Amino acid sequence: MLVFVSLVISLVSATSVSITEPIDGETYDGDWLTVRAIVENENETPDSVHYSLNGLSVIQIPRLDTDWPTYMQNYQRHGYSESPAPHTSDILWTAPVCGDYHEFPTPAVVDGTVYYPQDGVGAGDTLFALDSATGSIKWSYPVGYTDDTVTLKNGLLYSASDSLFCLDAGTGARVWAWGDEADFHQTGSPIVTNGVVYFATSHDYDTSRVYAADAASGLIIWETGFSGALETSLAYFDNTIYIALFTDFMDYDDHESLFALDASSGSILWSNDHTDGGYWDSSPNIYEGMLYIDGWDGCLHAFDAENGVLAWETVLHPASYLFGVEPTPAIHDDLLFIGCCFYGCGTPFGYVGAHSTTTGSEVWSIVDRIELHGSFGLAEDLAFIGSFTKDSIFAFDQSTGEIEWVYGFQGTRYDGCQSSPSITDGVMYIAATDGNLYAFGTGLKFTYLDDLFAGVGANELIATSFYEGVAMAVDTINFTVTGTGIELDPFRMLQISVSPNPFHSTASISFELAEPGWTMVSVYDLSGRTVRTLENSELGAGQHSVAWDGTGENGEILATGVYICRIQSGGFSKTTGLCLLR
Repeated sequence: MLVFVSLVISLVSATSVSITEPIDGETYDGDWLTVRAIVENENETPDSVHYSLNGLSVIQIPRLDTDWPTYMQNYQRHGYSESPAPHTSDILWTAPVCGDYHEFPTPAVVDGTVYYPQDGVGAGDTLFALDSATGSIKWSYPVGYTDDTVTLKNGLLYSASDSLFCLDAGTGARVWAWGDEADFHQTGSPIVTNGVVYFATSHDYDTSRVYAADAASGLIIWETGFSGALETSLAYFDNTIYIALFTDFMDYDDHESLFALDASSGSILWSNDHTDGGYWDSSPNIYEGMLYIDGWDGCLHAFDAENGVLAWETVLHPASYLFGVEPTPAIHDDLLFIGCCFYGCGTPFGYVGAHSTTTGSEVWSIVDRIELHGSFGLAEDLAFIGSFTKDSIFAFDQSTGEIEWVYGFQGTRYDGCQSSPSITDGVMYIAATDGNLYAFGTGLKFTYLDDLFAGVGANELIATSFYEGVAMAVDTINFTVTGTGIELDPFRMLQISVSPNPFHSTASISFELAEPGWTMVSVYDLSGRTVRTLENSELGAGQHSVAWDGTGENGEILATGVYICRIQSGGFSKTTGLCLLR
């Protein structure tokens, strides 16, 4: 157990905590459940959140990271966050940092800061860092033309602009830059993992290069060249880089346009020339061994990610072959969310819909109403897109396609949004061509998540949020467990060990995953504050290890004491203590 506190408390604020899992009044046939609490605290992060089950010892619930640190939220380009979703079109704030056409990048949101690089006509060439709760500008830096989302990792920001910039995410100070716009343009959102930054350049729509560089210094490790334009973002999974090229401007159609590279060396693992014209703006989406991508041939494709063999493809619209399909498919609960449109047709002429990941069959669609240029963003049970028409922002039910809310801009038919949305801490962020970056929501909503073992019978669950050492809000629910129907044992899913422990300089944290999945390794102090995130990426099954040197996120030396290491993967979590001695 992480922290023990007394339940004899007084409530001093109108802020709220709501238990969303288990569901109040529900009956469950298994004992291993999830406890999820959503906290609103006047846009301030709580000190901690705790629960007590049936009046027993109080247990701290770790905060769930719902940040959006790169294009489509992660390097597999899924476009999904576990954040609560805004269920109304309430605007939290707007900030005048955009231009009046082709504001394409997705806002990146990390640790309470929104990062947005201007892209459109009428805008400048500036990257802005804004407060996620208020929209106030923290800092700005002139990066030049930027067409894609920035990437945040370990306190640094990487932007593919006139140069590849590495900036201090907290201050905007330049750490290093590589290249210039004289010979090529930077393209896509960089990938940063294991101390390496992967990025791409493209030149005259006929040649491109992919690079691996040291993330701290910018020194090039390897580079690989290709024929064709690279106008998409790279994807990454299991030490493999996936690349999609646009080849329609080449002198014939059968150019190879889809590649997998060994991330260590840049060598080509496989390639194919299946899609005539290749891929424009649509990046690879890697999910459960498959690669999903939209093509210039008008189809949504599914390839085996291990060898590039086509599994299925489906045409989205009878006219989609005329203009291709540009957005990157987003994915959640085995559904792919995708759309396309056909520019300059005089009336709305396009498609949005959801398709099965296994067969490509359509689950729902809306035809010839919505014109989009960006991709879907997903959170909770909603799917969000921007459209460059007066009805400019849509929120759909993911399962049915029913429109939950719409927000429209005043102006010409082509005013609106060409950006893709990001959703973090209950707020949806999107750029618009009226000059503003928009934040939709009623305030920041922080998510706390853990495993819960509840005995058979009636159960009472109480969650309490704390701020500055004072209890701010309480929620109580009741639910019933009828049997031990869930067979999974989380202690077999995550095996963890630490050596040495206690430690003076560096502790090696080893763990074994029974299944592949998105994995987070975090270190907390005893107040529940996250002091260091050691891993936050997709990992394969098997043995892994990370090292902790007793420092915080910004390199600060932490005091002697007991800390908690928590590993979360595949819906399970496990903790162990770390004893730091100075």
